Amino acid sequence: MRLPDFQYVEPKSIKEACLFLKEHSQESKIMSGGTDLLPSMKQKIFRPRYVAYLGSIPKLDQIEYDERSGLRIGALVKLRSLEKDPVVLQRYPVIAQAVSEVGSIQLRQMGTVGGNLSLDTRCYYYNQSDFWRKCRPRCIKMGGETCNAIGGGKKCFAVFSGDLAPVLIALGAKIKLNSAHGERSLPLSQYYTGDGTKPLALEAGEVLVDVEVPTIPERTFSTYSKYRIRRSIDFPVASVATVFTPEGKEKICRDVRVVIGAVGTRPEEAKGIEELLKGKRVESSLIEEAAEIAFKAAKPVANTASSPSYRKKMIKFFVEKALTEALNKNLP
Repeated sequence: MRLPDFQYVEPKSIKEACLFLKEHSQESKIMSGGTDLLPSMKQKIFRPRYVAYLGSIPKLDQIEYDERSGLRIGALVKLRSLEKDPVVLQRYPVIAQAVSEVGSIQLRQMGTVGGNLSLDTRCYYYNQSDFWRKCRPRCIKMGGETCNAIGGGKKCFAVFSGDLAPVLIALGAKIKLNSAHGERSLPLSQYYTGDGTKPLALEAGEVLVDVEVPTIPERTFSTYSKYRIRRSIDFPVASVATVFTPEGKEKICRDVRVVIGAVGTRPEEAKGIEELLKGKRVESSLIEEAAEIAFKAAKPVANTASSPSYRKKMIKFFVEKALTEALNKNLP
C-alpha cells in the first residue's frame, strides 16, 4: 500500500505549529514518530492535505525530574528513551515497564510519548485497507450511520489501545496543551472523550506539549499488565494499571488506583475499588471483590482480537494478580 499525496510541513516552534494547525485544522495531521499515522494513511483511513512534522521543535524531547514537582516528559520523547531513562527506571519503574510493552524496539525507537497518548481508536472494521472497507457498509467512524461491530448501533465503539495512558492516569498525570490562544493544563484522564469517532479532547490548533507526573509516595507498589495476541508487536486487547500505596506493617491501604484499558473507547478508572480498599487491610476476600468490580466495569465488544468475554476475564485476573502481588511484596 502506498501513501496518498500530501504536503510536508515542518514548523520550527510550537507557536508556528499551532497557527498552521488552526488555519488548516480540517485538512492536516500532526506527525511525531509516524508509527501510527503513516500506516493509517496507507490504509486511506486518513488523507490529509498537510502533514505537520513536529520533530524540529526544540525542548519537546526532554525528560526532567524535580523532587518536589515530579517528572516532566516532553511530548516528543522517544519511547525507547523513556524506557531506558535512569530516573524513570529508579523512581517510576511502572512507566518503563509499560513503555517496554509497546510494539517492538524498532517501533519504540521512532514512536513518541505524545504519539502513544494520542493514538486513534481502533476497530476490526475500521483499521483495514480501503479495498476491504469498500466491501462493507461505511461505519460511523468513517462517516457512516451505524457501527458494524455491533450490527447497527448508533455509537462508535472503537477501542483506545495505548499502553502508556492507563499507567499515567493511575499515577495522576496531567498534560499541557498549547494553542494559538495560549496554554491549558488538564488531567490526562480528561484528554479522552469516550467518543470513538473523536477520541481526544483537542481543540482546533492544539498541540500536546508535555506530561507532568507527580512524585510517587514511598513504598508505593505499581504494575502494568497487558493481554495481547502476539507478544512481539501487538496492541493490548485488555490491560490494567495498578498503583497501590500501603501504610504501616499491616499494609493498610492508604491509596489505590486501578485503571483498565483496551476494552473501551478510553482508559477508565475502575470506580469503587478505592472506596472498597482505602483505610482497610487488604486481604484475599477484598481482593476478590475488587477484581469483580473491575470485571463489571469492563465492557468490551467484538471489534478486535479475542472474544469480549475472555477480555473481561483477563481484566479480572490482572486486578487480582496485581493486588495479591502488592499484598505479598516486601516494600521498603
